[in-house]
Amino acid sequence: MTEHSPARASIREPLPTEIERVAHLFRNALITRSARLLVALRHQPIERFIAAAAWWPEGHTGHVQLACQPGVSRAEIGALLLNAVAEAARCEGMKTLENADLLAEDSDWLEVFRQGGFEPLRSERSFEVPYRTAWTRVMQLREKYQALFPSSWRTEPIRLYPPETVFELIAPHCLMPPAQVRDHWRADSFTGFELDLSCILFESDRPFGAFLLRRSSDVLYVDVQVVRESNPRLRSLGDILMLYHDAQRLAPGGPIQCIHFRSGATEHRQTSNLALRMGGRELGRRYVYSRKL
Repeated sequence: MTEHSPARASIREPLPTEIERVAHLFRNALITRSARLLVALRHQPIERFIAAAAWWPEGHTGHVQLACQPGVSRAEIGALLLNAVAEAARCEGMKTLENADLLAEDSDWLEVFRQGGFEPLRSERSFEVPYRTAWTRVMQLREKYQALFPSSWRTEPIRLYPPETVFELIAPHCLMPPAQVRDHWRADSFTGFELDLSCILFESDRPFGAFLLRRSSDVLYVDVQVVRESNPRLRSLGDILMLYHDAQRLAPGGPIQCIHFRSGATEHRQTSNLALRMGGRELGRRYVYSRKL
């Protein structure tokens, strides 16, 4: 048994004074403010946190996110945490349990979920674009098509509006449930949206576009990118304008090195088309796994 083996670990809810320490494990993950937390502790030679689970309900589905310290066996501790979360979710009336953060094909957690009785539910495509490449492309397109942008169009930071402003826009695309959008819209959200870089696209007073992104380290993650416009040319102009909203506020050469875009494997091709036009490269597929309770 190695020092990092979780064989003698115990699972419990963290004490109020321990919440901040547990939250640190999820610093790069997308979890909600209302998430329930479970922590795995190793008691020898001293007591310390080695892993944790965060989960929260959406209707009759529980969403779970796992995290652990470097060097800890994810297979062993993941099984313990998933079983504890499944029992808690079942007691609260959940019918199914899903991983909250998309799992890449090479993720160490993927096999943990498979071994825990989870089966693939859906997949998404993801794309990476170097920030300088995207910035240069956006500035060129903004200048090239300047005369074509309707004068009634404008972008506004989401900080100025309630999240309900975009619910109708994004609902058909299944990009993010309303409760999660609302939670990450909060100024005090631990892993929330960038409130000034994320924006809403308006035609006069009518919202018809939404661009919601988060920052983690040197990466901007685009969670929602939607323009509701039947004309493909105008839809592309809307995409450019929302990206230009960021390009004006965030010059290259700073801490941001790349942008990640996501879209459904078969649905919402708008985002994948945009990422490719920006010079992006497609990464491996990412997956949502589900387990009946």
